[in-house]
Amino acid sequence: KYSYTPNGLKIGPNSSAPHDNKALLQLYTTPADAYDVMTEPELLFLHCLYAVLDSNLGLIESNFVVGVYNFFVCLDTHWDDIVSTIRTGKLPKDFQISDEVREKLEGQFVPNVERAEELVLIRKQYDISDHAQSSTAATSSFARRIWPKLHTIMANETGSFHLCGQRLRERWVGNDITIFSPIYAATEGLIGVNTDMNGKTYVLSPKAMFFEFLPMDESNNDDDGSKNDDNNDSDEKPSENTLFIEELEVGKEYEMIVTNLTGLYRYRFGDVIRCVGYHGESPIVEIAYRKGQFLNAQGERTSEETFYTSLSKTAEEDWNLDILDYSTVEYFLKQNDTDSCPCY
Repeated sequence: KYSYTPNGLKIGPNSSAPHDNKALLQLYTTPADAYDVMTEPELLFLHCLYAVLDSNLGLIESNFVVGVYNFFVCLDTHWDDIVSTIRTGKLPKDFQISDEVREKLEGQFVPNVERAEELVLIRKQYDISDHAQSSTAATSSFARRIWPKLHTIMANETGSFHLCGQRLRERWVGNDITIFSPIYAATEGLIGVNTDMNGKTYVLSPKAMFFEFLPMDESNNDDDGSKNDDNNDSDEKPSENTLFIEELEVGKEYEMIVTNLTGLYRYRFGDVIRCVGYHGESPIVEIAYRKGQFLNAQGERTSEETFYTSLSKTAEEDWNLDILDYSTVEYFLKQNDTDSCPCY
Protein backbone atom coordinates (compact mmCIF):
# COMPACT_ATOMS: atom_id res chain seq x y z
CA LYS A 1 0.00 0.00 0.00
CA TYR A 2 1.33 3.42 -0.95
CA SER A 3 1.69 6.49 1.25
CA TYR A 4 3.01 9.99 0.65
CA THR A 5 5.61 12.26 2.21
CA PRO A 6 4.60 15.76 3.45
CA ASN A 7 5.90 17.08 0.12
CA GLY A 8 3.74 14.70 -1.89
CA LEU A 9 6.31 12.08 -2.91
CA LYS A 10 4.83 8.61 -3.34
CA ILE A 11 6.26 5.93 -1.04
CA GLY A 12 5.61 2.21 -1.49
CA PRO A 13 6.85 -1.08 -2.91
CA ASN A 14 9.01 -1.00 -6.01
CA SER A 15 7.33 -4.09 -7.44
CA SER A 16 3.99 -3.76 -9.20
CA ALA A 17 0.74 -5.68 -8.74
CA PRO A 18 -2.01 -6.37 -11.27
CA HIS A 19 -4.32 -3.72 -9.82
CA ASP A 20 -1.71 -1.03 -10.55
CA ASN A 21 -2.57 -1.29 -14.24
CA LYS A 22 -6.13 -1.72 -15.50
CA ALA A 23 -4.93 -3.14 -18.80
CA LEU A 24 -2.84 -5.70 -16.93
CA LEU A 25 -5.63 -6.55 -14.50
CA GLN A 26 -7.78 -8.15 -17.20
CA LEU A 27 -5.18 -10.88 -17.59
CA TYR A 28 -5.83 -12.13 -14.04
CA THR A 29 -8.77 -13.92 -12.46
CA THR A 30 -8.88 -11.85 -9.25
CA PRO A 31 -11.03 -8.70 -9.66
CA ALA A 32 -9.84 -5.20 -8.80
CA ASP A 33 -11.96 -4.84 -5.65
CA ALA A 34 -10.26 -7.86 -4.06
CA TYR A 35 -6.98 -5.93 -3.95
CA ASP A 36 -8.53 -3.58 -1.37
CA VAL A 37 -8.04 -6.45 1.11
CA MET A 38 -4.82 -5.67 3.00
CA THR A 39 -4.43 -8.92 4.99
CA GLU A 40 -2.52 -11.77 3.37
CA PRO A 41 -4.65 -14.79 4.47
CA GLU A 42 -7.88 -13.23 3.21
CA LEU A 43 -6.37 -12.03 -0.07
CA LEU A 44 -4.82 -15.46 -0.66
CA PHE A 45 -8.26 -17.03 -0.10
CA LEU A 46 -9.72 -14.70 -2.73
CA HIS A 47 -6.95 -15.56 -5.20
CA CYS A 48 -7.78 -19.25 -4.68
CA LEU A 49 -11.53 -18.62 -5.02
CA TYR A 50 -11.37 -16.76 -8.32
CA ALA A 51 -8.69 -19.06 -9.73
CA VAL A 52 -10.71 -22.21 -9.02
CA LEU A 53 -13.83 -20.57 -10.45
CA ASP A 54 -12.09 -20.26 -13.84
CA SER A 55 -11.58 -23.70 -15.41
CA ASN A 56 -9.68 -22.08 -18.32
CA LEU A 57 -6.80 -20.86 -16.13
CA GLY A 58 -3.53 -21.29 -18.01
CA LEU A 59 -0.87 -19.71 -15.79
CA ILE A 60 -0.19 -19.13 -12.09
CA GLU A 61 2.25 -16.35 -11.20
CA SER A 62 4.18 -15.34 -8.09
CA ASN A 63 7.56 -13.74 -7.45
CA PHE A 64 8.79 -16.88 -5.70
CA VAL A 65 7.63 -20.49 -5.80
CA VAL A 66 6.92 -20.41 -2.06
CA GLY A 67 4.02 -18.08 -2.87
CA VAL A 68 2.54 -20.70 -5.20
CA TYR A 69 3.07 -23.39 -2.59
CA ASN A 70 1.20 -21.28 -0.01
CA PHE A 71 -1.55 -20.79 -2.59
CA PHE A 72 -2.09 -24.56 -2.84
CA VAL A 73 -1.90 -24.97 0.94
CA CYS A 74 -4.65 -22.34 1.25
CA LEU A 75 -6.69 -24.09 -1.45
CA ASP A 76 -6.38 -27.40 0.37
CA THR A 77 -7.17 -25.94 3.79
CA HIS A 78 -10.20 -23.89 2.71
CA TRP A 79 -11.50 -26.16 -0.06
CA ASP A 80 -15.00 -26.57 1.40
CA ASP A 81 -15.45 -22.82 1.98
CA ILE A 82 -14.24 -22.06 -1.55
CA VAL A 83 -16.62 -24.55 -3.13
CA SER A 84 -19.48 -23.27 -0.96
CA THR A 85 -18.81 -19.68 -2.07
CA ILE A 86 -18.82 -20.76 -5.72
CA ARG A 87 -22.14 -22.52 -5.17
CA THR A 88 -23.91 -19.75 -3.23
CA GLY A 89 -22.10 -16.57 -4.17
CA LYS A 90 -21.64 -15.74 -0.47
CA LEU A 91 -18.29 -15.49 1.29
CA PRO A 92 -17.90 -17.29 4.65
CA LYS A 93 -19.53 -15.37 7.51
CA ASP A 94 -16.31 -15.36 9.54
CA PHE A 95 -14.26 -14.05 6.60
CA GLN A 96 -12.32 -11.09 8.01
CA ILE A 97 -12.84 -8.30 5.46
CA SER A 98 -14.68 -4.98 5.62
CA ASP A 99 -18.41 -4.89 4.97
CA GLU A 100 -17.79 -2.54 2.07
CA VAL A 101 -15.43 -4.91 0.26
CA ARG A 102 -17.65 -7.92 1.05
CA GLU A 103 -20.65 -6.14 -0.45
CA LYS A 104 -18.73 -5.26 -3.61
CA LEU A 105 -17.37 -8.77 -4.12
CA GLU A 106 -20.63 -10.58 -3.42
CA GLY A 107 -22.51 -8.09 -5.59
CA GLN A 108 -20.31 -8.97 -8.58
CA PHE A 109 -20.09 -12.70 -7.92
CA VAL A 110 -22.27 -14.98 -10.06
CA PRO A 111 -22.93 -18.35 -8.34
CA ASN A 112 -21.91 -21.36 -10.44
CA VAL A 113 -23.52 -24.54 -9.14
CA GLU A 114 -22.23 -26.60 -12.06
CA ARG A 115 -18.61 -25.64 -11.35
CA ALA A 116 -19.10 -26.32 -7.63
CA GLU A 117 -20.37 -29.84 -8.31
CA GLU A 118 -17.49 -30.42 -10.71
CA LEU A 119 -15.02 -29.44 -7.99
CA VAL A 120 -16.71 -31.72 -5.45
CA LEU A 121 -16.28 -34.62 -7.88
CA ILE A 122 -12.62 -33.72 -8.49
CA ARG A 123 -11.94 -33.78 -4.76
CA LYS A 124 -13.68 -37.12 -4.32
CA GLN A 125 -11.72 -38.67 -7.18
CA TYR A 126 -8.47 -37.20 -6.05
CA ASP A 127 -7.98 -36.80 -2.34
CA ILE A 128 -4.75 -34.85 -1.89
CA SER A 129 -3.59 -36.59 1.25
CA ASP A 130 -4.16 -40.10 -0.16
CA HIS A 131 -2.60 -39.42 -3.56
CA ALA A 132 0.30 -37.14 -2.71
CA GLN A 133 2.89 -39.53 -4.07
CA SER A 134 1.08 -40.18 -7.35
CA SER A 135 0.74 -36.55 -8.39
CA THR A 136 3.94 -36.68 -10.41
CA ALA A 137 1.98 -38.45 -13.13
CA ALA A 138 0.46 -36.07 -15.66
CA THR A 139 -2.90 -37.84 -15.64
CA SER A 140 -3.29 -37.59 -11.87
CA SER A 141 -2.02 -34.08 -11.16
CA PHE A 142 -4.45 -32.33 -8.82
CA ALA A 143 -3.78 -28.97 -10.48
CA ARG A 144 -4.36 -30.43 -13.94
CA ARG A 145 -7.75 -31.82 -12.89
CA ILE A 146 -8.88 -28.39 -11.66
CA TRP A 147 -7.39 -26.50 -14.61
CA PRO A 148 -7.00 -28.73 -17.70
CA LYS A 149 -5.33 -25.86 -19.61
CA LEU A 150 -2.77 -24.95 -16.94
CA HIS A 151 0.62 -25.06 -18.63
CA THR A 152 3.02 -22.83 -16.64
CA ILE A 153 3.76 -21.66 -13.12
CA MET A 154 5.83 -18.49 -13.37
CA ALA A 155 7.91 -18.14 -10.22
CA ASN A 156 11.51 -18.13 -9.06
CA GLU A 157 12.63 -21.62 -8.03
CA THR A 158 16.38 -21.05 -7.74
CA GLY A 159 18.57 -21.54 -4.67
CA SER A 160 16.79 -22.45 -1.47
CA PHE A 161 13.40 -22.27 -3.22
CA HIS A 162 14.19 -25.53 -5.03
CA LEU A 163 12.97 -27.63 -2.11
CA CYS A 164 9.64 -25.80 -2.11
CA GLY A 165 9.31 -26.35 -5.86
CA GLN A 166 10.02 -30.04 -5.41
CA ARG A 167 7.26 -30.36 -2.79
CA LEU A 168 4.88 -28.44 -5.04
CA ARG A 169 5.46 -30.91 -7.87
CA GLU A 170 5.16 -33.98 -5.67
CA ARG A 171 1.95 -32.96 -4.01
CA TRP A 172 -0.05 -30.83 -6.41
CA VAL A 173 1.22 -30.02 -9.90
CA GLY A 174 3.20 -33.01 -11.17
CA ASN A 175 6.06 -32.77 -13.65
CA ASP A 176 4.13 -31.80 -16.78
CA ILE A 177 3.45 -28.21 -15.63
CA THR A 178 6.55 -26.07 -16.15
CA ILE A 179 7.82 -23.91 -13.27
CA PHE A 180 9.51 -21.05 -15.08
CA SER A 181 11.51 -18.14 -13.68
CA PRO A 182 11.66 -15.64 -16.58
CA ILE A 183 13.97 -13.00 -15.11
CA TYR A 184 16.70 -12.49 -12.54
CA ALA A 185 15.99 -9.12 -10.94
CA ALA A 186 16.34 -7.25 -7.67
CA THR A 187 15.34 -3.89 -6.24
CA GLU A 188 18.47 -2.50 -7.91
CA GLY A 189 17.19 -3.43 -11.39
CA LEU A 190 17.09 -6.14 -14.05
CA ILE A 191 20.05 -8.50 -13.95
CA GLY A 192 19.36 -11.30 -16.40
CA VAL A 193 16.84 -13.14 -18.56
CA ASN A 194 16.06 -16.86 -18.62
CA THR A 195 16.04 -18.06 -22.24
CA ASP A 196 15.25 -21.71 -21.42
CA MET A 197 11.71 -22.59 -20.29
CA ASN A 198 13.06 -25.60 -18.39
CA GLY A 199 16.24 -23.97 -17.15
CA LYS A 200 17.28 -22.14 -14.00
CA THR A 201 20.05 -20.03 -15.49
CA TYR A 202 20.04 -16.45 -16.75
CA VAL A 203 21.74 -14.55 -19.55
CA LEU A 204 23.05 -11.32 -18.06
CA SER A 205 21.53 -8.18 -19.56
CA PRO A 206 24.46 -5.81 -20.27
CA LYS A 207 22.27 -2.76 -21.00
CA ALA A 208 20.27 -2.91 -17.76
CA MET A 209 23.08 -1.87 -15.41
CA PHE A 210 26.85 -1.68 -15.39
CA PHE A 211 28.21 -4.91 -13.92
CA GLU A 212 31.50 -5.69 -12.24
CA PHE A 213 32.49 -9.06 -10.82
CA LEU A 214 34.78 -9.82 -7.92
CA PRO A 215 36.25 -13.35 -7.91
CA MET A 216 35.25 -15.08 -4.69
CA ASP A 217 38.82 -15.85 -3.72
CA GLU A 218 39.31 -12.07 -3.53
CA SER A 219 35.97 -11.18 -1.98
CA ASN A 220 36.56 -9.85 1.51
CA ASN A 221 33.12 -10.76 2.84
CA ASP A 222 33.16 -11.64 6.54
CA ASP A 223 31.86 -14.92 7.90
CA ASP A 224 28.34 -13.86 8.84
CA GLY A 225 27.73 -10.92 6.51
CA SER A 226 27.39 -8.46 9.40
CA LYS A 227 29.23 -5.17 9.58
CA ASN A 228 32.29 -4.75 11.77
CA ASP A 229 35.31 -2.49 12.03
CA ASP A 230 37.27 -4.38 9.40
CA ASN A 231 34.62 -5.22 6.84
CA ASN A 232 31.49 -3.27 6.00
CA ASP A 233 29.65 -5.45 3.46
CA SER A 234 28.05 -3.26 0.75
CA ASP A 235 29.49 -0.01 2.18
CA GLU A 236 33.04 -1.18 1.71
CA LYS A 237 34.88 -0.10 -1.42
CA PRO A 238 35.20 -3.03 -3.84
CA SER A 239 38.58 -4.40 -4.80
CA GLU A 240 40.21 -2.86 -7.86
CA ASN A 241 40.66 -6.36 -9.26
CA THR A 242 37.10 -6.62 -10.53
CA LEU A 243 36.29 -8.12 -13.91
CA PHE A 244 33.97 -6.89 -16.62
CA ILE A 245 31.06 -8.86 -18.04
CA GLU A 246 33.05 -10.36 -20.92
CA GLU A 247 35.87 -11.58 -18.64
CA LEU A 248 34.08 -14.24 -16.60
CA GLU A 249 35.41 -17.79 -16.63
CA VAL A 250 33.03 -20.73 -16.89
CA GLY A 251 32.80 -22.66 -13.63
CA LYS A 252 33.97 -19.84 -11.37
CA GLU A 253 31.97 -17.88 -8.79
CA TYR A 254 31.83 -14.11 -8.49
CA GLU A 255 30.34 -11.50 -6.22
CA MET A 256 28.24 -9.08 -8.27
CA ILE A 257 28.79 -5.31 -8.08
CA VAL A 258 26.40 -2.96 -9.88
CA THR A 259 26.20 0.67 -10.92
CA ASN A 260 22.77 1.85 -12.04
CA LEU A 261 20.98 4.96 -13.26
CA THR A 262 19.20 5.59 -9.95
CA GLY A 263 22.39 6.48 -8.08
CA LEU A 264 23.94 3.23 -6.84
CA TYR A 265 27.68 3.34 -7.57
CA ARG A 266 29.71 0.12 -7.40
CA TYR A 267 27.10 -1.31 -5.04
CA ARG A 268 27.69 -4.74 -3.51
CA PHE A 269 24.15 -6.05 -3.11
CA GLY A 270 25.10 -9.50 -1.87
CA ASP A 271 24.49 -12.00 -4.68
CA VAL A 272 27.14 -14.51 -5.68
CA ILE A 273 26.73 -16.03 -9.14
CA ARG A 274 28.39 -18.92 -10.97
CA CYS A 275 29.22 -18.60 -14.66
CA VAL A 276 28.03 -21.70 -16.55
CA GLY A 277 28.52 -20.59 -20.16
CA TYR A 278 27.99 -17.82 -22.69
CA HIS A 279 25.12 -16.73 -24.92
CA GLY A 280 26.95 -14.83 -27.62
CA GLU A 281 29.21 -12.53 -25.61
CA SER A 282 26.96 -12.35 -22.55
CA PRO A 283 27.58 -14.77 -19.65
CA ILE A 284 25.00 -17.35 -18.62
CA VAL A 285 24.91 -17.51 -14.82
CA GLU A 286 23.17 -19.36 -12.02
CA ILE A 287 22.59 -17.96 -8.54
CA ALA A 288 25.05 -19.65 -6.17
CA TYR A 289 24.17 -18.06 -2.82
CA ARG A 290 23.89 -14.82 -0.88
CA LYS A 291 26.95 -13.37 0.80
CA GLY A 292 26.96 -14.05 4.50
CA GLN A 293 24.72 -17.12 4.25
CA PHE A 294 27.35 -19.48 5.59
CA LEU A 295 27.56 -21.96 8.42
CA ASN A 296 30.85 -21.30 10.15
CA ALA A 297 31.26 -23.40 13.28
CA GLN A 298 35.01 -23.96 12.86
CA GLY A 299 36.05 -21.69 9.98
CA GLU A 300 34.72 -24.01 7.27
CA ARG A 301 32.29 -21.48 5.65
CA THR A 302 29.69 -23.96 4.40
CA SER A 303 27.30 -22.33 1.93
CA GLU A 304 23.57 -22.99 1.91
CA GLU A 305 23.90 -24.76 -1.44
CA THR A 306 26.62 -27.08 -0.15
CA PHE A 307 24.71 -27.89 3.03
CA TYR A 308 21.45 -28.59 1.20
CA THR A 309 23.20 -30.84 -1.34
CA SER A 310 24.88 -32.81 1.45
CA LEU A 311 21.70 -33.05 3.52
CA SER A 312 19.64 -34.23 0.53
CA LYS A 313 22.17 -36.89 -0.41
CA THR A 314 22.46 -38.14 3.18
CA ALA A 315 18.69 -38.24 3.65
CA GLU A 316 18.21 -40.24 0.45
CA GLU A 317 21.17 -42.62 0.61
CA ASP A 318 21.76 -43.14 4.34
CA TRP A 319 18.48 -42.34 6.08
CA ASN A 320 16.02 -43.35 3.34
CA LEU A 321 13.93 -40.27 4.16
CA ASP A 322 12.30 -37.46 2.17
CA ILE A 323 13.08 -33.91 3.32
CA LEU A 324 9.95 -31.82 3.81
CA ASP A 325 11.80 -28.78 5.11
CA TYR A 326 14.85 -28.00 7.21
CA SER A 327 16.56 -25.39 9.32
CA THR A 328 20.10 -25.33 10.60
CA VAL A 329 22.35 -23.19 12.78
CA GLU A 330 25.81 -23.43 14.31
CA TYR A 331 25.74 -25.04 17.76
CA PHE A 332 28.46 -24.12 20.27
CA LEU A 333 27.01 -25.14 23.65
CA LYS A 334 28.71 -27.96 25.52
CA GLN A 335 26.61 -31.04 26.17
CA ASN A 336 29.20 -32.46 28.54
CA ASP A 337 32.94 -32.41 29.10
CA THR A 338 33.60 -34.84 26.24
CA ASP A 339 31.28 -33.19 23.72
CA SER A 340 32.77 -29.77 23.18
CA CYS A 341 33.25 -29.57 19.40
CA PRO A 342 31.07 -27.03 17.58
CA CYS A 343 28.55 -28.62 15.21
CA TYR A 344 25.37 -27.87 13.26
